[in-house]
Amino acid sequence: MTERQESTARACQGLLPDLSGLDLATLRGIDHAVLAGVIEGLVARVTHPADVLSDYAERAS
Repeated sequence: MTERQESTARACQGLLPDLSGLDLATLRGIDHAVLAGVIEGLVARVTHPADVLSDYAERAS
């Protein structure tokens, strides 16, 4: 990490770290409000696909 990146990271403490190497089970265990909301939405899409399609159809009309 460069000095500039370190400085930016310190200034923006709310930024997410690089999580690309983690699986979904591990991501769900991380305590971060925005990440939790995103994962909750993704899980809802998988567990209730008909709801997602209904919402899409309503918006497309």
